[in-house]
Amino acid sequence: MLGLSRFAGAAQQLKEALLVNPYDTQGAAQAIQLALTMSLDERINRNELLLGRIRKFDVHRWNSTFPQALENSGQAAPS
Repeated sequence: MLGLSRFAGAAQQLKEALLVNPYDTQGAAQAIQLALTMSLDERINRNELLLGRIRKFDVHRWNSTFPQALENSGQAAPS
């Protein structure tokens, strides 16, 4: 099970991870407890969804879509 800071950029895409506020020790402890007691079926389901998204949105996809996104934002691409 993936535990991830909710402040990390990846948190927007990896919503099946256990998102925690790293400054909230009580909340982080609760997330760890949840991970330790989560059913096998739920862990498998979450991990399959996470892995599928990571495989789909890898660095190669970012590399092929970022220039167009930058152009669409109205900013000049770096040379």
